[in-house]
Amino acid sequence: MSSNDPKVTGEPTRRPKQRRMRDMAMSMAVLLVPLGIFFALWDWASEDRQVSVADTSEDYLTAESLGLEVIRPDLSEDWKPISSALDAGEESIMLRTGWYSPDGGGLQLVQTTGDPSEVYEQIDGGGREVEAGGVLWSAYDTDDGEAWATELAGTNVVLTADADGAAELPELAEGVAAGL
Repeated sequence: MSSNDPKVTGEPTRRPKQRRMRDMAMSMAVLLVPLGIFFALWDWASEDRQVSVADTSEDYLTAESLGLEVIRPDLSEDWKPISSALDAGEESIMLRTGWYSPDGGGLQLVQTTGDPSEVYEQIDGGGREVEAGGVLWSAYDTDDGEAWATELAGTNVVLTADADGAAELPELAEGVAAGL
């Protein structure tokens, strides 16, 4: 053997041990279990949310004094009015009331003497017909969720809901129809 020959010392290299599916599942469980516990606790902690109820009476009275036929929806006490805004322009009056539904959805009732497309640009044309509370509504898909529009008591009425609250639009529509 010459001095230029490489010397082999130590054990020959071995192939790494094959990983089993069980090993990967255990590794994922170690990561996912704490994450699942965190989200379960978060959901539990945020379950009993207190909602700030808005007083809509001032905006309703002002809108009526300006000539808007205000519709007060007939809804259960589980529905909470959370916002109210009145916009009295030169050409139209618009009353917006935000609602927090029993299932936690955010919905809005808009009453206007103007065109419904002022509420959402997507409200243009016929839309698809839906019936709720004995009233035919034109339903539209919006960027945020869904909107229903109709004319009641000489006022254009638009109901909007985010994607989470769209399933509760029929209940709000029935309350609006009952509030006539």
